[in-house]
Amino acid sequence: MIPRFPRLPGAAARAFYAVSRAAVLAVLAVCACADSATEPPPPAATDLLVLNSTGQTLAGFSVGEGLSESGAPVDLGAGFDGSAFDASNAHVVTTVSSFGGSRVVFVDLESRDVLTSSFPEPESDLANPSAASFDGSGTAWVGGRGSDAIYRVRPGDLQAERIAGSVGSFIERVVPIGERLYAVDANIDDEGGTYAPLGPGRVVVLSRSGEEERVIDLPPAVFNPTDAVAAGGRLIVLAAGSLDPETFMPVGDGALVVLDSETGATISSQSLAANGVELELGRDGLVYLTTTVDFSALSVLVFDPAAGAFVRGPGDPVLVRGADGARVDCWVATGLADGRIVCATFSFAEAGRLVLFGSDGQFIDEVPSGFGSTDVVLR
Repeated sequence: MIPRFPRLPGAAARAFYAVSRAAVLAVLAVCACADSATEPPPPAATDLLVLNSTGQTLAGFSVGEGLSESGAPVDLGAGFDGSAFDASNAHVVTTVSSFGGSRVVFVDLESRDVLTSSFPEPESDLANPSAASFDGSGTAWVGGRGSDAIYRVRPGDLQAERIAGSVGSFIERVVPIGERLYAVDANIDDEGGTYAPLGPGRVVVLSRSGEEERVIDLPPAVFNPTDAVAAGGRLIVLAAGSLDPETFMPVGDGALVVLDSETGATISSQSLAANGVELELGRDGLVYLTTTVDFSALSVLVFDPAAGAFVRGPGDPVLVRGADGARVDCWVATGLADGRIVCATFSFAEAGRLVLFGSDGQFIDEVPSGFGSTDVVLR
């Protein structure tokens, strides 16, 4: 607190205030030094992007001590139905399913232009592309769920290039690591229309030019792998699990599998006691995943890939609370460098919420995220 001074007349006042001002500045300088030694500086702002699938927009936010919008959302166009995306320094990449004409969509983050790439014949409309992933050079890699093929494409390309065919039965994600591509194959029945598991999932390893090197079979009880992230020489695979064929409700057989990306050996396979929903690698080096047992309530789990163990596991998920103390069901979550967590909720009926909370779930801030928020990426 700056001290108050008595009113003095004329020269005496000026001399007093001059001396006192110097004294106050000296005191404030000492206090500032003391504060800086005991109080951490406020967190640096981090850019975050949110994909709104049903809202057909890409929205930007800034994450500092709280959350704030960053510019107007980018309109991704009619027919957009993508649910996942990736970001490089300059672009965002996402995809549109076969229902919308099978295409790759890029967003230039500086100009905000939306660029579209098609797929080659004969499966141009039926490729049904999976989630896309950028490599370090800005090339995007995409799997065709319907075409069983692998493609590469760069922003501005009119058409994706097909580099490999007959890869698995339902490619959900292609993860580029070094000179190899790791194609996550859900191994489900899309041709018969049942989308039931044909057997355990697998990961197909290819060279950048498309030659198959090996197939990694996941453990026998691991069904429907849908995503994977690379961390510390390991590939962390999320297996969503299966659905009851009559009720289509989660069976609860999801798993998290850790593979050695060099040898392909399975390091561990851990039950989620639920079905897996989304998977993200946080800025803190931890893996964040969401799970559900009923498609209504969702849990946030945290996994340490270096230790190969859950920080917050199926029996002890992070319980996220909103400003009113009510439970928040996070569709997707990721971690900031300082250990705080940000998540987005999903709803068809109303706008989703972007929620910032501490590592133990304590509420910090929230803002509307847009309609149908399904994925987030930190930049």
